[in-house]
Amino acid sequence: MTSAFNFKNLDKWKIRTLLAIKVFITVGVLYYLNAKFSDISFSTFFDFKSAFAFIIALILVPFNFFLQYKKWQLICDYSYPPQKKSSIFISILTGISTGLLTPGRLGEYPGRAFPLKDVKLSEVTAGSAIDKLNSLMVILIAGSFASLLFLNRFYSIDNNLTISLLFLLTGIYLLLVYLILSPEFWRGFVGDQIGKFKIIEKYFLNFKSIGLFNRTIFAKNFSLSVLNYLVFSTQFVLLVIAYSDQADFFTSLWGSSLVFFTKSIIPGITFGEIGIRESASVYFLGHFGVEAGACFNAALMLYTINILIPAIPGAIFIFRRNK
Repeated sequence: MTSAFNFKNLDKWKIRTLLAIKVFITVGVLYYLNAKFSDISFSTFFDFKSAFAFIIALILVPFNFFLQYKKWQLICDYSYPPQKKSSIFISILTGISTGLLTPGRLGEYPGRAFPLKDVKLSEVTAGSAIDKLNSLMVILIAGSFASLLFLNRFYSIDNNLTISLLFLLTGIYLLLVYLILSPEFWRGFVGDQIGKFKIIEKYFLNFKSIGLFNRTIFAKNFSLSVLNYLVFSTQFVLLVIAYSDQADFFTSLWGSSLVFFTKSIIPGITFGEIGIRESASVYFLGHFGVEAGACFNAALMLYTINILIPAIPGAIFIFRRNK
């Protein structure tokens, strides 16, 4: 009895400690931004220069989640026993909720398992990994090309070097996309490598047991990932315009690629990655003449409408299920 009790308390202590550390770092980053830039203030969070742009960004939220749902539905339909459509959608929300508490939002992968029936955790994690990796690949492709152009423009990187690196990246990404869209890559290479660690394969990540080995399904998921990227990038651009008179669509779109790219390659050491996204937004969009306050508010508002608010019903579902 005592041993079980102590183990349970240890788990709770770890979770609370991790959460406390993430919150502490988040507060520190936000304090630094507020101290360094005089126009960054939470009091201006609802001070819109263009309410119309904000409303359009808000209208795109359902479309954003519809694309996430279709991406995940593809994997569920071809990988797991039949699931209710409502369960598939709720699993996206529960994944967002659990992802908030973990570095790099890794908790989102197993968090999707809560509403799904007759599916092992290791199978859900594997399917989620494929789904999220497609999204990550789109962000990396857009962000790395945008980064090279950014360095060329603002840091005078040689044009010939820039062009050479663009061709090199194109070749690398074509190869990576080919591998990602190849069932043999997941089953034969990734699955075999993970299979060497039986505990991981059995309990955490099992690519061999899921039925998602169809190139057409992989390609559809990747295409939906591209559309999803365009939607939340457009949301961000609209929010920048909503807060700033100095922003224009195309340079803000360029900046958004840099922001999402930076957020993806920096470990999630803050709560909900708050502060990382905002810092990157202030830095990159500042080069295009956008005020720091507008950059900060746009990034924070995007997080609020796309992650924080949707995480609430997901958390309620998890709480009621475990009650």
